[in-house]
Amino acid sequence: MFGFVVICLCALIGIGLIVTAFLASSNNGTFGGVGAGLIVLALILEVTLGLKSVPVKNVGVPLAFGSVQGGYMHSGIHETWEPWLGVTDVNETVQTTTFEDQGNDNPSSGQCDGGLAVRIGGQQIACADVTIQWQVLPSAAGQLFQDYANQGDLMADITNAVVVRELKLVVNQKVGDYNPITDVSQIAGSNSATSQFTSFGPEILAQMRNDIGSEIYVKSVLFPLMRYDSQTQAKLDSIQQEYADYQVAVEQVKVNQEQSLAYKQLGAPSDQELVSQCLGYMDDLIKSGKSPTYGMCNLFGSLAGIAGG
Repeated sequence: MFGFVVICLCALIGIGLIVTAFLASSNNGTFGGVGAGLIVLALILEVTLGLKSVPVKNVGVPLAFGSVQGGYMHSGIHETWEPWLGVTDVNETVQTTTFEDQGNDNPSSGQCDGGLAVRIGGQQIACADVTIQWQVLPSAAGQLFQDYANQGDLMADITNAVVVRELKLVVNQKVGDYNPITDVSQIAGSNSATSQFTSFGPEILAQMRNDIGSEIYVKSVLFPLMRYDSQTQAKLDSIQQEYADYQVAVEQVKVNQEQSLAYKQLGAPSDQELVSQCLGYMDDLIKSGKSPTYGMCNLFGSLAGIAGG
């Protein structure tokens, strides 16, 4: 603004000196020359001060007389021919906002140490790990600056007032009816079932783009997990263990069926084969956490030998 004032003064004084030179009876050449020089200086200043530079990875927001002007500028040099015009820079790089547990999440008390506190089915509090990547749209930079610029960090203000505020709203809408126990139970009871949890990330991304897509481009939303209170987590662990035990039992039935078929094809097993089978059974007990007695197999073999003799 100071440069614009200087240009105006130079131009006015130059014009005044030229007019005076025409009207005065003496020193016409001196007044006219100085006046012309001042006008030329004013033109040079206008061209020079009209040049605006926008740094790489930024969007330039034109400002004039304390208000945001229309349009925006990409990075580079721009000649505006408007020395009174100012340009403020808005970062257009991809921003990453992350909510992640720092090791002390306590959903049962509603405390999430770094995670995003959300309310799920049954009015329970859970702590979600969420990461969102976003960037300011160039066409919306001026409006965002006008709405949220203050004496602080503009990007921090946009993050809190637009991105995080909308993210909290959308995440709570999507998981508000989610019951993790029902979800896990359905998966455990069906080999073809898909967890409802896997749909949250894409749904949140789509809703975020729909809600703030005119100002912010939401590049991605990662929603890897939620942490629950101790009672809910214990139930989930129990369901998973029961499902794992069931799968082991199913596989054991298949093994027994295959062994039975093999025995029928081979005929009656020998004493050594029976002892070997007994030892294999004992190994299975060890894998399941039990303590077998191998002496049982030795005793079994001895008895089988006596009976055979």
